[in-house]
Amino acid sequence: MNKETLIVGIDPGTHNFGIGCISKSGNNLRLITAQVIKAPAKETLYERLKVIAPQFYSILDQLNPKEVALEDVFFAKNAKSAFQLGIVRGIVFAACLARDIKIFEYAPTQVKSTVTGYGRADKAQVQKMVGLLLGTELKTSFDASDAVAVAICHASINRILAKELQGTC
Repeated sequence: MNKETLIVGIDPGTHNFGIGCISKSGNNLRLITAQVIKAPAKETLYERLKVIAPQFYSILDQLNPKEVALEDVFFAKNAKSAFQLGIVRGIVFAACLARDIKIFEYAPTQVKSTVTGYGRADKAQVQKMVGLLLGTELKTSFDASDAVAVAICHASINRILAKELQGTC
């Protein structure tokens, strides 16, 4: 009998924070949830974080995963955006560390390549393949389907090759 593992995938953002959770049992993947925490666009970063952080903590506590897969940042439009995204990622790290959840990180091209076979796939292609891999049509935002894709990537990657962040920071 295969042990079921819950994996939460995160597509971090300061306005739309994607969360996807799958269960893995052997080679079988099952969608648990795909959702987005939406922060008010016209608010300050501080006010947006006051929306994102407690909702994320609550979702982690409800799901109780043992592993979180986080999409890495590969570029930012400007320094301010990169800095703000770094703060959001810090919330993820702090929440996982406080709950003894292992954190893994994947580049967007690695996620896309693992899920679609093409590292430069667009968001619609990723969403479609996520649905096909899970046997269900995803009627969610791209932020949510991207988060599920990160979780699928983690579930599919050989554990030896996975970059575990715990203890490497």
